[in-house]
Formats: sequence, structure tokens, C-alpha cells
Amino acid sequence: MNRKVLEALVKSGACDCFGETRATLFGQIDRTLARAASIAADRQRGQGSLFGMLQEKESPMPESMIRLPEWPQHELLAYEKELLGFYVTGHPLTPYAPLIEKFCLHKTSALAQLPNRSMTRLGGLIAAVQNGVSKKTNKPYSMVTLEDLEGSAQVLVMNENYERYRDLLVPNKAILVVGEVNTGDDKPKIFPQEIMPLEDAPKKHTKQVHLRLHTAHLTPDQLDLIHEIVAGFPGKCPLLLCFKRPTGEIIFIETHERFSVLPSIELQRAVDGMFGEETYYAKVDTAQPERAPRRWERKPELAAVEG
Repeated sequence: MNRKVLEALVKSGACDCFGETRATLFGQIDRTLARAASIAADRQRGQGSLFGMLQEKESPMPESMIRLPEWPQHELLAYEKELLGFYVTGHPLTPYAPLIEKFCLHKTSALAQLPNRSMTRLGGLIAAVQNGVSKKTNKPYSMVTLEDLEGSAQVLVMNENYERYRDLLVPNKAILVVGEVNTGDDKPKIFPQEIMPLEDAPKKHTKQVHLRLHTAHLTPDQLDLIHEIVAGFPGKCPLLLCFKRPTGEIIFIETHERFSVLPSIELQRAVDGMFGEETYYAKVDTAQPERAPRRWERKPELAAVEG
């Protein structure tokens, strides 16, 4: 058994039964191979131990072994997918599932049912990137395989979008794509007009931020605390305070524009951590994205004049 085999066994989780982190086991590979080679050499020279005729007992792990903290979750999963072709201990999109559910207009499984050239917002993880050069334009392009929790779709990034977004087109990157769906081929393809990190979706596609507060438990000091929290996330998104009374009525108060915020996961965590889960609510823009005019398409007013 050589180094490459041992590395694959550790990375894929086959050695988890030893009770050590994969990082620790990986760090011991050189030492283990050297020890195995020494034992094999002794046996070939006939230098077995005094108990060589007896059944050898399992050798305990050396006490001097350095135990390392486990690799980050995204690295564990990336190794599993690389070596096995699928994830074992989780899915890298799981932490992003709430963002996908809230800010995406469609999942990959629904793309084939959309009318051709429909606009959508789709989120997922970049599973693969195939780079090439167009024979027609002699310009580079990327064919990106985007996976969500229900399937995958192809995203063709070319021309000015390739130059604009190529730094985001790396495997295992979670992104949000706004683009046009082409259903003419066997498998739907997306021509993007905007790409962003998935964690930036709240900043771009939140219309309003609501803070749901129960008046029965609210104190002036807590209102001051809310002021401090939102002051740390200044932006242009309107902030509404939703006061729920014990009798069930809800009173909405739209704050002054100087209290507008920048929606983000960090703001949500700060608010929910202080006042309880579901205090923070993002009102999402669910309107179909507008299609950006293509360079070769004439403007309507120009077409009318020429007609």
C-alpha cells in the first residue's frame, strides 16, 4: 500500500474508524510508511521480535503523535466528492439552503419547464468549470456546471461577462446567477447577465427588512440596542419595525431613511441572536429579472424610426 492509496483512504473517510481526525491521520502517513518499511525490512533479514512466533498484537498509536484539528467542513466534502464522486458526511450547500430557498426564483429541476428565454435567479455550487476559446469570436469562455440540492445546470459565460465574472468561476464556489434560460437543447442552459457570491444575495435582492418585536417583552433599553445594531449595518434598504401586541394586532412603523440598512447574513445573526429566531425578516424582490438589451439588438425607439 503506497502513499497515494493511504491519502485516498484518509481523505474519503475510510479510516475514520481509528477515532482520529482525518487531518491527524493524514499527517501521520509519512511516519506510518516509514515504520511499515522498517518492519518489512526486519522481516526480510530474519530479525523478527522475540515473540515473532506468536500472534502479533496491535501496536498502539505512538504517544508522541501530534493530534491536529479537523479540516474545515468544505475541505472534507471537497475531498469526498473528488475521490468518491459524491458527498458522504454532508453537502457543502447545506449552510446556504435558506438563501437558495428565499432568494432564488427557480431550482435546477424546474428549468426545463420554463418558456425559452425566460429570466430567472438560480443559486448553487460550482461543481466544474470547462474553459475554452470560441471558434467564431476567438474569445475565451467558461462552461460552468452549477449544482443545487435538486440537480445541475450549465451556465455559459462569455464575452464581457467572462471578463467581468471569471474570478468567481472556481470550483466549490457558491454563486447566484441572474440570467436567461435556453431550453432549446437537451439540457437547459443559462446565459448569465449577472453573477455574484451567494452570500451577497440579501444585499442585492431584499426590498425591505422587518424586525418583528413583541411589545409585551420590549423595553426602552432593547430599543436602544436595536438602534446600535442597525447603526452597524448602514445601507439603503428600508427598515420597518413590526410591533406585535399581546392581543394579536401588528403595528408597522417605517423608520426614517437614516436608519436604512444593508441586508446581510451578519445583520440577521446579530438581530436574531439578541431577540430570538425569526425576529429578522427579509422581504425579497420576487419580480422576474429584466432582460438586459444585447449589444446587437436595436433600441425600440431606433427600430421605430427606421421602420
